[in-house]
Amino acid sequence: MTPTPRLKTILCERISDGAVLLSYNTAKRSNAFDPQQYLDLKDGLLWARDDPDVNVVVITGKGKHYCAGRAMGGAVDTIDAEVAAGRALSVVLTDYPKVIIAAVHGASIGWGCTQLSAFDLIYAHQSAFFQTPFASLGIVPEGGSSYNFPKAMGKAHANALLLAGDRLSAHEAWVGGLVTGVVEADTADAFLGKVLEKAKRIGTFSGEALNMAKQLTVDAAGDLEARRQAGERERRDILIRFAAEDTKARLATFGGGKAKAKI
Repeated sequence: MTPTPRLKTILCERISDGAVLLSYNTAKRSNAFDPQQYLDLKDGLLWARDDPDVNVVVITGKGKHYCAGRAMGGAVDTIDAEVAAGRALSVVLTDYPKVIIAAVHGASIGWGCTQLSAFDLIYAHQSAFFQTPFASLGIVPEGGSSYNFPKAMGKAHANALLLAGDRLSAHEAWVGGLVTGVVEADTADAFLGKVLEKAKRIGTFSGEALNMAKQLTVDAAGDLEARRQAGERERRDILIRFAAEDTKARLATFGGGKAKAKI
């Protein structure tokens, strides 16, 4: 059993012998990501991956929201650092061998939404909502969503997010194939408790069998390289769009000049 890491933006906890919990811990900005948080998620996942006792990783967010995407505004343009950190995280996520469960409550916006396509089981509280307002901000899909969303949800449902920027409720996300199920509970804490019970149960399964089963589904899909290429295309176009003057103006208006996330 390896020591639990102490990360700047993510809280790592063991919840049972076979399961761990990674909690986004920047609630003041609704868990919106900056470059450090991408790197912390990578390190948290590597810790769980390299611990032979861990079979399941649960990811959630502290506070009112799961993750509001990108930390907007601030005096320094961090897009180059974000793309580099996102690429490092993508390398870990693309063929991650252990089961990843997301417990989503409140907002799941932008990267907070697209990251879900890299996970294995996504449970949503009835309060959860999902949105990727990329085009309205002058930017393009990321997190592999240009490939993963149409494949998982079908073109029509995926484009409601990626092109129209529609806000989907938890039920709509379940109908559209984005989430595994909606778990109703009186509070977000009670919801998380229910998801953690699922994780603890799965954590008692054979780790080798889980890893092999997950690899079989990856091999059957036969699209590992296609997913990698989609991520590279997205990163290329993200840098193009962030350099565009109309995008800078849209982001400045949206961010309000402060490092925060808007819900």
